[in-house]
Amino acid sequence: MSHGIYAALSGAVAQMSALDQTATNVANASTSGFRAARPIFHEMISRDAGKREGGGVRYTAMTGTAIDATPGQLHSTGRPLDVALGPNDFLAVTTARGERYTRAGSLQIGADGTLKAISGDAVLGEDGKPVKIDPATTLGIAPDGAVLANGAPVGHLRVVTFAKPDALQSQGAMLFDVGGAGAPTLSKERLQVGVLEDSNASPVRGMTDLLQTSRMFEAVQRTIEAFNEADRKVLTVPSK
Repeated sequence: MSHGIYAALSGAVAQMSALDQTATNVANASTSGFRAARPIFHEMISRDAGKREGGGVRYTAMTGTAIDATPGQLHSTGRPLDVALGPNDFLAVTTARGERYTRAGSLQIGADGTLKAISGDAVLGEDGKPVKIDPATTLGIAPDGAVLANGAPVGHLRVVTFAKPDALQSQGAMLFDVGGAGAPTLSKERLQVGVLEDSNASPVRGMTDLLQTSRMFEAVQRTIEAFNEADRKVLTVPSK
């Protein structure tokens, strides 16, 4: 069997992974605070590169994604618990897997007074604890991140930034893990209150990417079929 078929197969697997990521971008084109991710491809050489003429078989792999840090469009809601963050800022929330980060700034108040992100996760304060407020009070957020109850500050949102925000790892549509972005540091950017950021995923670009990736997958698939046909001809013994 030709070793080229393995290289072609690796390309098909990489394109399938890229297709999944592109489909996720398109599906979240209307999700507030969503940031699209672009696939990262690398060329890899087989371990027996030194033993094989030509340097070994080269494979393709999708090794991760890069977050598109382009800010989405802003729109006014007038709601006191809606906030738009600075271009590279994230709200810290607590999840079952630990601290995570989101740009979805539409905050809710739970029945127990816990401030929550739209993902349902509790929003953290600068003290690292979930922010809790008396839900019977008039609630709001100040531009400096202070949480207000009847106009008085009762906490402060933990808003962080990263040295390499494009290296964050997406976890679903709204959450990010640190990945290779570096340690989070408190941001000094002010919030825009009564404003939300739209998704930065373009439906037009998404459909174009879907079409291009699909065509690439089909091309690699035809290559695999060609290798299979060549192997069949070599292995088939003509009948007498």
